[in-house]
Amino acid sequence: MAPLKPALLLHLLIETPASLSFLLAPYKQLPGASPEAKLILRNFGGLLLSTNLVCLALLFRKPVDNQLMAMLCACLGTYHVWPIYRAWARMGAHDVGGKVGEKVLGGPVVHFVVHVVCLGALLGSGVVGLLEG
Repeated sequence: MAPLKPALLLHLLIETPASLSFLLAPYKQLPGASPEAKLILRNFGGLLLSTNLVCLALLFRKPVDNQLMAMLCACLGTYHVWPIYRAWARMGAHDVGGKVGEKVLGGPVVHFVVHVVCLGALLGSGVVGLLEG
């Protein structure tokens, strides 16, 4: 049986602080951001928060719908590709003359590792859950 609930819980635990950071302190994510950019960052924080609410709804849903949870795990897993890409780019910022900002929630190395784990857990659980049918 695919570990669907732990994978969704992992996403929930990882993305809750991230969503709050984007919502409440967008200037930490993008120092010197324009007011318009801060609105976009807050919008992204709201989007992350909404994924957490969907996870919560499915975690407490009775009866459990494993197919739906597996599909959500697979979808959320694909999301984590982009934070991995962002962390990778930030880790190499000093090599390409990029702007190195304040470390937020552990910095790019921590983000890279955490999102790789989330990608593996969510995508793996989703695929196994879908194959189990």
